Amino acid sequence: MGQAFYGFPVPFNSTNSPNSLSFSTSFVFSIDAPGHGLTFLISPSMDFTQAMPSQFLGLFNTSNNGNSTNRILAVEFDTVKSNEFLDIDDNHVGIDVNGLVSVESAPAAFFSNKQSKNISLKLSSKDPIRAWIEYNGGEMLLNVTLAPLDTSKPKFPLLSRKMNLSEIFLGKMYVGFSASTGNITGNHYVTGWSFSREGKAKDFDLALLPSLSTPSPSDFDDFDPFSSSDPSPDSATVNPYRTKVVIICTLAIMIFMI
Repeated sequence: MGQAFYGFPVPFNSTNSPNSLSFSTSFVFSIDAPGHGLTFLISPSMDFTQAMPSQFLGLFNTSNNGNSTNRILAVEFDTVKSNEFLDIDDNHVGIDVNGLVSVESAPAAFFSNKQSKNISLKLSSKDPIRAWIEYNGGEMLLNVTLAPLDTSKPKFPLLSRKMNLSEIFLGKMYVGFSASTGNITGNHYVTGWSFSREGKAKDFDLALLPSLSTPSPSDFDDFDPFSSSDPSPDSATVNPYRTKVVIICTLAIMIFMI
């Protein structure tokens, strides 16, 4: 498992008004195997040393999952169905508050502006996917939207949830990503990221996105595909050689407005 954060705390609720909680972020990600998944998160801390891999997505553990003291908002891009967290399937997007039982979720898809319907997306296809996560503090509304990289932003979000983030956020929070794998080795890439506390997140030049190379043989020098000690897919105790997470944030197209 692994995490990647913007290195400085972001001020929230500085004026004690609903709009001071508003934010907008857009990023491009790619997942090359159904390991367990990737999350975008907003957290009061960057310390996740006690978090567990596999279905815990590098965010929580068996003791703190679901605790209101976590004060974490996450959007998960989940590629394994975990029955203990009431996952709807093995290819979904969910909004998580302080734990991994999503308050809102849907199968991964995007609304086609041309065809006027939702079209399914495979999260672990390795194809780059663009995500928009936007919170309007005045309306207390969180929207999550997906689309293939070569598609303009859909008119309608995949998820839309009324939420009062003042019940979750502290005055300063950290923003970033977490990812984890289990039985299956997987790479999770974030190749472009824009975040704003002042209006919509700025667009970045998609032509500058790095290409995703195939992992070299040295990446798997210690990987034993015939190990007889493999845990079940839902187990948080995994063979470390099967747990490989790569999170790439390209600083040339990492845009922050706070």
